[in-house]
Amino acid sequence: MIDYVLVVLLIGVMPARALYKDLCGKSNEDNRQKKYIGSGAIIVCLLVLLCYAWLHGARSTASLGLDIPLTNGGAIGLAIAIALLVGLVVVATIAKRKHMGRNDDKGTGRFSKNQLLPRTRHELSLFLAFALLAGCGWELLYRGFLIWFLVPYVGTVVAVCIAALAYGAAHGYKNRKQFLASVISAFAFAVAFVLTGSLWWLMLIHTAAGFAGGIAGYKAASRHHEVTLSTSAQAASP
Repeated sequence: MIDYVLVVLLIGVMPARALYKDLCGKSNEDNRQKKYIGSGAIIVCLLVLLCYAWLHGARSTASLGLDIPLTNGGAIGLAIAIALLVGLVVVATIAKRKHMGRNDDKGTGRFSKNQLLPRTRHELSLFLAFALLAGCGWELLYRGFLIWFLVPYVGTVVAVCIAALAYGAAHGYKNRKQFLASVISAFAFAVAFVLTGSLWWLMLIHTAAGFAGGIAGYKAASRHHEVTLSTSAQAASP
């Protein structure tokens, strides 16, 4: 019974809730801290249901994608994840040095206007906690559980499509570009899980991406605030 409740929540309630809030213009009603805490609480509640279903059914963690020890697919995936993260760090470091000293007020301003990203240290700490929950929790729910549940009923291909579309829709609809990006990335992660049968490396990538986005958003907001203050001071000076 818990399995079916989770499926309805993941495929129906969560996507419908996110789409409704965005399309009706209600996604900006809450402040960022409430969003982080509220979204994190939802993930925790869903994970509690998942844990209960798994323990009650005496199911293996490997069937959920938590392979211990790592399978060959899991080891390959982890190696890919580490290589990707190291590569991104190197590229980011080179880009930072290349653009050091340049003014990028427009780019900084656009980044800092993202309503989900943190502005203060307190918001950043809450965001990082939320990113950890989201990076691990959504992978367990939308990849590990949902695909595990759907495959016996509809087959692997359809299960991947349903899980990816549901997860993409659960991100809401800010604009067409954002929605397509959410769906495409969800497809990529779902396919990667099916090919490797392991979630560890996907959780690592998902969490790292959240951390990077939150820290970058916080730094961009700080720079934008400093530029705004400097501009205001110059305008006020005689």
